[in-house]
Amino acid sequence: MWKRLISLSEDKKQVIAQLPGTESIDKNFDQAGLKEALFELSASTFFLNETEVTRFINCAKEGKGEAFSGITIAEKKNASVEIEFSDRDMLASMVVTGAYGGRALRGSELVYALAHSHVTKGINKLALKKVLMVSNTLKPGEVYTQPVAQGREPIQGKDAQFIPLVEDVSKRVLAPTKKQGQNKIDMRNLGETITVGQDDEVMRRIPATKGTPGYTVQGKVLDPKPGKDSALVAGKGSYISPNDPNVLLASQAGMPILKSKTVDVDNALCLNNVSVATGHVKFKGCVVITGDVEPGMIVRATGSITIGGFVESADVQAQGNIDVGKGIIGHTVFDDEARTCIIKSGGSITANYAQFSELQAADDINLAVHSMSNELRCGNDLKVLDSKEKQGTLSGGHAKVGGKIVCFNLGVEGDTA
Repeated sequence: MWKRLISLSEDKKQVIAQLPGTESIDKNFDQAGLKEALFELSASTFFLNETEVTRFINCAKEGKGEAFSGITIAEKKNASVEIEFSDRDMLASMVVTGAYGGRALRGSELVYALAHSHVTKGINKLALKKVLMVSNTLKPGEVYTQPVAQGREPIQGKDAQFIPLVEDVSKRVLAPTKKQGQNKIDMRNLGETITVGQDDEVMRRIPATKGTPGYTVQGKVLDPKPGKDSALVAGKGSYISPNDPNVLLASQAGMPILKSKTVDVDNALCLNNVSVATGHVKFKGCVVITGDVEPGMIVRATGSITIGGFVESADVQAQGNIDVGKGIIGHTVFDDEARTCIIKSGGSITANYAQFSELQAADDINLAVHSMSNELRCGNDLKVLDSKEKQGTLSGGHAKVGGKIVCFNLGVEGDTA
């Protein structure tokens, strides 16, 4: 029946359903046969308006005048495009719907769609070309989505940085070096003592950055978060360069002590060993001993003390850190006797190992290999563990710790300590 009811408009862009004046409609009239009729009319790819089809069927059954005057139920439609935004307007995509018997998209239509949606930033021309190509291959009503514009996130500013221009004393001095021409490590050669001369550059400040603004695909500017700025601070024995406020200079020769925003330069006393030949050492500043501190000797310093070798049955005390390259060794004593080796620090104590000694630190105590039968006190953490975390035994003695205790082995087998 539909074959007798539908026809193309004069411009062949629409399908008109019209009830002839003499045609009688059965009460069971529905969409059956409509698709076949549209195919024979070469309109199978047209956009079928289901609402209008239903309206025509009802009007035809009721004999209403609209059915006799004709109702448009299908039409040609060119491919269409819409813009969709996502990701906080940082991404714009074209949603393309395939043509219903009409033509594919044209470049001018893409330009209009972008302009109408105010998409002005981050447009990908290759993506637009792809949209044009794909629109030629889509089936009627098939939907294809293609991102075509990408915004740019703001680049956040960086905080001010403080770059040391000298090496860290404790890390450098306690690093054994290879023997010349050999692959063996010389544990006695801990490298040259790190010192600076007067007016040497010791730290450089890199100012905070404001960051780089970003933008949405519609051109809205996204402000970056600026980095936190901090000033370079003159330390003890250092001053800010009069020619460059971002450079810190040493005001005296000595040993550089690195801190977060400054460098202290302490007077440094450098010795090969402390023995009866040198006598006891009491110094206002830092003390660097490349060798050993022999039994019965006393070393005092208002700064830090760095010892490359051993400390054996000696009294070593500093207001700063105490770093011992090898071991801290005392001798066995009775319970009511004082320890023969005493190490006290206003900062931290670092050594390879310690035994039969008394160690006190306001901050941390760090031992790499073992702590055996020691009297230990520290304000923060006690760590008996090597850098690879594969050895470190804490056994015997007593420990009073303000923070946590970390070790690989706690105690030893048998009655050995």
